[in-house]
Amino acid sequence: MMKTIDYASFNEQLFVEKLENGLTVYLQPKKGFEKSIAILGVNYGSVDTDFSINGTPVSQPAGIAHFIEHKMFDKKDYDVFELFNKTGASANAYTSFTKTNYLFSTTEDLRDNLLILLDFVQKPYFTTEKIEREKGIIDQEINMYLNDPDNRIYFQTIQDLYPQSPLSEDIAGTVDSVSKITLADVQRAYETFYRPDNMSLFITGRVNPEETLSWIKENQRQKSWSVPAVIERNLVFPTVANDKINKYQMAISRPKASIGIRGNDSVPRGREGLAYEIAISLVLDLFFSETAEDYTQLYQDGVLDDSFSWEFENERGFHFAILNGDTNKPQDFIDKLLKIIRQIPKKLSGMSSEFELQKKELLGNYIEMMDSEEAISGQFDGFLSEPLTIYDEVGILDSLTLEQTVAFAEQYFDSASIQSEIIQAND
Repeated sequence: MMKTIDYASFNEQLFVEKLENGLTVYLQPKKGFEKSIAILGVNYGSVDTDFSINGTPVSQPAGIAHFIEHKMFDKKDYDVFELFNKTGASANAYTSFTKTNYLFSTTEDLRDNLLILLDFVQKPYFTTEKIEREKGIIDQEINMYLNDPDNRIYFQTIQDLYPQSPLSEDIAGTVDSVSKITLADVQRAYETFYRPDNMSLFITGRVNPEETLSWIKENQRQKSWSVPAVIERNLVFPTVANDKINKYQMAISRPKASIGIRGNDSVPRGREGLAYEIAISLVLDLFFSETAEDYTQLYQDGVLDDSFSWEFENERGFHFAILNGDTNKPQDFIDKLLKIIRQIPKKLSGMSSEFELQKKELLGNYIEMMDSEEAISGQFDGFLSEPLTIYDEVGILDSLTLEQTVAFAEQYFDSASIQSEIIQAND
């Protein structure tokens, strides 16, 4: 039975139904929109290499989730992109630490494209020959990333924050780990995680909920799956030394510096976890956006420039922030940003007016995103205890108080581990 979640303040609705096979479908029509976007998500990412099936432990090579994403498009005698091209749709896919998403956008033929999406993800074609051929393609991609200094410092920071864990590997894995992937590995991972009850389908834009759901149900009735196994994911993070600076060299014109802040506190899932994520992101904006007093001073001193950026990741089982940029003063970059970071919990409580201004600016950004199908679908998360949309984010942000934000900041920063990276130009 399809249920409706009303967002009365925005005159929007989200239609939800969990099908008999476990696939949860989310439909959010947007009046006046001409484009439709569909995302078929799998609750499976690069960190899910160690797990158990009915109590039997399984360990797989790094990069296998990303590898499977590539292979899903390669069928026996055709390429899936060709099917989407014939309908005029634009298709893509990406693998993150905890998810794999397959998506398309189209202005016509929603039904045809939707069936292509469901069928190509749920009807794999794996052979030893295709697995071996893909390894060379992935190797080239990995080597390209290794030669990209921005990508290198990002993943090196994460590796030093979470050593000897699946997070210490690039999402694509390494040349060595990819070489170890076998047909049996791919089949086992697919059968374990690519199940309807471990997937969600989100569609927004020009969509008729009742009609679209009928297409999906008919498609799913034609498919069958084996009895679900008991799956347990094993993700353990060893402790890490604090405030270590790691230096290495690459062929670059200017030095690069990065600071990683690993959260060691426990973050709940669902709305409270989203409130935590929004609060920490708002705090980082307060201290490190272009309007922040400390940022302005560091910019004037030549420590930061327009290349500086930060991001905060709050994923299943872990969360961290990374601040990085190009700088001619990498040691100053590290020292002065660390000084600011350590003062955040203490200074934040006295920034009431700045906090309210930052909230208003962020709310404005959210309102702007509501006119974009890409932003709406990109903000959606269907793998929590309840679906969370961009409208939920606005409601959480609007009700967020400075006191709550201070509490979240103290929880995060007071127990965090910090690692710093500097890439110097080759001698």
